[in-house]
Amino acid sequence: MSLRFNRRSLLRGVLGGGAVTLGLPALDIFLDDHGRAWADGARLPVRFGTYFWGLGLTDTPAGGTRWVPKTIGPGYEITPELEALRPVKDKVSVLSGFRVIGDGRPNIVHWTGHASILSGVAPAVTNRMDAPSFDTRIADAIGGGVRFKVLDASASGKVVSYSTRTGSAFATPDATPLDLYTRLFGPGFQDPNSPNWKPDPAIMLQQSVLSSVTEQRQALLAEVGRNDQVKLDQYFTSVRELEQQLALGLERPEKCESCVVPAAPKAPPKGASIDVVNANTRTMARLLAMALACNQSKVFNFVHTPGASETYVPGETKIYHQITHDEPTDSRLGYQIETSKLAGLVMQGLGDFLAELDAIKEGDGTLLDRSLVMAFSDTGYAKIHSIENIPIFLAGGAGGRHKAGQHIAGKGDAVTRVSLTAQQLAGVPAGEFGVGGMRTSRPITELMA
Repeated sequence: MSLRFNRRSLLRGVLGGGAVTLGLPALDIFLDDHGRAWADGARLPVRFGTYFWGLGLTDTPAGGTRWVPKTIGPGYEITPELEALRPVKDKVSVLSGFRVIGDGRPNIVHWTGHASILSGVAPAVTNRMDAPSFDTRIADAIGGGVRFKVLDASASGKVVSYSTRTGSAFATPDATPLDLYTRLFGPGFQDPNSPNWKPDPAIMLQQSVLSSVTEQRQALLAEVGRNDQVKLDQYFTSVRELEQQLALGLERPEKCESCVVPAAPKAPPKGASIDVVNANTRTMARLLAMALACNQSKVFNFVHTPGASETYVPGETKIYHQITHDEPTDSRLGYQIETSKLAGLVMQGLGDFLAELDAIKEGDGTLLDRSLVMAFSDTGYAKIHSIENIPIFLAGGAGGRHKAGQHIAGKGDAVTRVSLTAQQLAGVPAGEFGVGGMRTSRPITELMA
């Protein structure tokens, strides 16, 4: 071959001349008199995020539950393990009774549940999905015109993400609050409210380098086989996103009244104890919320703990995963006491995360009102790795599209109905989602305004 695949040369010119779009923040001067839409009647932009935690909530095959409300529809009651959601209850819909349909494929523990929710098909092997995760479809639809098309973060210290375009290569998240802060507010960040803005000469040089080898890129694509073309196309897509980031660095950003640059967080103590993980979650939620408010991104993925969670209560000798298997069901109460305690502490992480989004005022509401967060786990009953009744929540108003504050009972429906609903609420023109027994064109219309 006459050309060599060289990372530096690709970065210098793979996307020279590509179009760049600059997104605008939701300033009051652009809104209608009610602060609910643009002055021309168009909807305000919707942000979307996933939130994952491992080991589900407390349920048993005998019917005992610590999280499923008895009331169906609006006005559901707060159950013991949903107590942390009480402050934002009216902005959270609870979805119970949804399951994975495996079409003959085995239940791969701590993988089949969330892989099916995200990809729409039960996976054949562990650590691989048979289709892209649907958050990438949402990012393609609404994630343009900002510095980061998608932000990925992990609170447990584990470098874990379940976002994938290929099924085998997953996003690399920021795994500490300081790493996330550096990405968002370190070199390359432009304070939209600073009066002293000027373009960075280093960015100008880098952009000119990116525009220099378009012909070489085309020649390289013409010389390689189909598999390499696919690999290069995936690589060029990531570089295109880099160029868009660089181009935005040359534009003076519009002011964002909700944007306040935070102070850098202190390095947290290392460990997987639930107090450390939840502290990281609060800090990273605050950073992600401000990144959305500062118009740096519209889409994020957040992992509180991996599927086989190793978190633990300080002072205890067993990790959460081991407790779910070893602890017997209390014969009098009908549930695993320590497992339920840990589940409640894990849900505190989600409650805190949503509260941070709800604390930022935007227009006539909050950032949470303009967002949709889909929170879910990998199992309905961790002791036996059940993939039925997997706990799922849709939080936020989605810019007025989500009729929140309801309990929807799936009654054995495929989890993909929730995934399809989330995509449509986020603004993706998706008519169906899933494969085989989980293929569906039926969103949950009760949740749609």
